[in-house]
Order: sequence, then structure tokens, then C-alpha cells
Amino acid sequence: MLHKLPIFTASLSWQLARRYRHTRNSSAFIRFISASSTWGIGLGVAILILALSVMNGFEAALKNKLLSVIPHVELLAVDQPIKQWQPKLQQLVKTPGVVAGAPFIQSDGMLRLGSKVKAASVRGIHPQFEHGISRLGDFIQQGDLSQLGASQIVLGQGIATELSAKVGDTVQLMLPQLSEQGELASQKNVSLEVVAIAGIGGQLDYQQVWVDLDALGEWLSLSPGQVEGFAFKIQDIFQAGNIARELGNQAEDYVYMLDWFRTQGHLYQDIQMVRSILYLVLALVIAVACFNIVATLVMAVREKESDIAILLTMGTEPGVIVRAFMWLGWLNGVKGTVMGALVGIILAWQIEHIYAVAGKLFGLQLLDPTIYFIDYLPSELHVQDVLLTVGVALLLSLMATLYPASRAAYVEPARVLGQR
Repeated sequence: MLHKLPIFTASLSWQLARRYRHTRNSSAFIRFISASSTWGIGLGVAILILALSVMNGFEAALKNKLLSVIPHVELLAVDQPIKQWQPKLQQLVKTPGVVAGAPFIQSDGMLRLGSKVKAASVRGIHPQFEHGISRLGDFIQQGDLSQLGASQIVLGQGIATELSAKVGDTVQLMLPQLSEQGELASQKNVSLEVVAIAGIGGQLDYQQVWVDLDALGEWLSLSPGQVEGFAFKIQDIFQAGNIARELGNQAEDYVYMLDWFRTQGHLYQDIQMVRSILYLVLALVIAVACFNIVATLVMAVREKESDIAILLTMGTEPGVIVRAFMWLGWLNGVKGTVMGALVGIILAWQIEHIYAVAGKLFGLQLLDPTIYFIDYLPSELHVQDVLLTVGVALLLSLMATLYPASRAAYVEPARVLGQR
């Protein structure tokens, strides 16, 4: 009986698919279309996994680098400085979701070293409190930030480069002195020693310098115990807006409520937008490659009509024929998906090294460090991205087999065999 034959010890549909896949009787054109579908799916899967990993890398770099220095939430005094800031800060830090807080004073100023002049944003910090909200010390390229005296200053790497300044140099800081009407009345000149140079990346290196909080308050004629605002580090950076409103409601002073999303949120939005566009475009690339499966199966069904007619006359159920051609087409998708996933994982794992080597060999620099906060190509592989990409590719390739495989069940044995 048929069910005792060796070929029926496994699924007949699977056996037929394997036989048709490895036969050399198919036309060269069918084999070419079949191979193009496999390679197209593999290429789309590999590039999609790589692209998503790079986007994950940018997002991680934004969180771990830029947002480790920039405050997550700020309360900035509107018209009058905040008085007696220490008890107020201690109370605000108790807000749920807040990790730490620090006072700050900020002003615009001009730095001069020799004949070179550079505008900068001057931020007065309290080192003891600043360590709780910022990892500025981790980005010190030269010098030491353990102590920041009244006559000392920390420069951004870009500012130091433009001024040709190094640790130990003395720079002149010019600060505006405003009248009660907010008009420029005079300027304050102070000489400061460069004790450290911070290299964070991007425009921040060309804009920011740091000085002692009390010293800057004295230069700006603020009374002792007065600051311009509070900066906070929070647990969930995506709750910055809600926590900023909560802190603003608790504040005793009239303050602006600011969060990182208003100042740096465009970077995060750009990353998410590029991620969505890349996923859509590359998913369409995979879908187009899957359409080659349709063409392959349509031609395979036409080529194997006589085999199908013989199987049907032997009593084989039409469902077996349909599943055989579904297997035949889906194997192309499975092979392409597996190869693409492996290549994509390897590329995502090694892309930073590949980019660095290519940069040295060919002088490539896709990320300008004067504009972007990183000068390397980051990558962070997430398992869920791999599973999602593989799942989409397998689903699309399976769907591509449905119509052409179903046509195999409508072959008319009498017509086909009568023509032989």
C-alpha cells in the first residue's frame, strides 16, 4: 500500500517540495528568479537588522552621553533669583521620580586668550551637587574636575580648540552687567585658570563653559544664597514633562518649567522618524523580493502540470499539492531570512569597527564631531528587533505562496495528460 512506501514515512508535501527544489530539470530562468527572491529577502533582512541596531545605538548614545550631562528637568527663575535655595532644593528632590537636584546660575559671556575671542554660555555649578545630576567628570579630556575653585574654569573641547587653550592657561572672561531695565550697563572682567577641558561632543563643546556657582553669583551681583534655577536628574527620562510640571507646581518661586525634550528632543524625534522610515522602506524591499516567490511558483506550477495531473489521478488530495508548492516557495523565504539574519547580526556586531577601519583607510567621516554629539557609528543589537524582522520576512514570504500554490489544485488532469 502507498502509506507503507518509504516516501510516505514523512510528509508527502514536504517530500515533493524538496524534490522539486533540488531538481535540475527546471529552466534556468526559474532558478534565477528563485535565487533572486532568496537573495533579495536576505539582503533586506540583513540591512533592516543593521539599520535598527544603528538607530538603537544612536538612542543609547543620546541617553548615556548627551543626557548624562544635560539636565533632564530645569526650573528657571523668571524675573527674580531664587533665594535660600538649599531648603527649597531639599524639598523638591523628595518628589517621586526625582533622583537628584543641583542649583545653577547661567549667563552669556566672552572668553579671550591672546588675540582670540570666543562667545560662550557660562554655567555656574556647585561641584558637590552637580555630581548627583551629571557625569561631566567622565568626559574630562584634560585636567581634573574634583575641585572647582573661584578663579578656575572648565572649557568645552571645541572652545579650547578655537582659543588654543590648554590646562594651566589663563583666560579672560567678560560678563555683561545689566541695569534694572535689562540694558547693558557695563561689563565684568575676570581672569580664570583653565583646570579642565571637557569633550562631550557636538555643539555643546563649542558653547559651554563651567565655573564655580558662588563665584559666578558674585560676578553677576547676586546676593549670597541666590541662584537662577534648579537642575534635576530623574529616573524615567520620558516622564520629564510630567515631572517638570509637578516640580513647577511645588516650587515657591515663579519659574519656567523646562525639560530635555524641549532642548534636545529633536534629536530623539529624528532618531525615531529615521527608524520608522527605514523599517517601512526595507520592509517594502522584503515584500518586493517576496513577489519573486509568486513569479517562481507560478512558473513552477506551469512547468510541473504533468506531475500534478499524475498525482491527482493517483488519488492525491489537492491539499497535498497546495502545501507542497507552499513549502517550495516558503523555503526560499526561510533560506533568505536565515542568511540575512546571520549577516545582519554579524554586521550589527562589528559595524563600529568596520566604520572605524573604513574611516582610516578612505578618510570617511559621516558624522562631523562639530555637529553631532558622537563621531563614531554606534550599534546596539536588540533581540526583539531581530525577531520582529525575521517574523515579518517569514510571514510575507509565506503569504506570497498562497495564490500560486492554490492554483496548483485547479490543474485538470484530463486536459494536461490528453495533450501529452
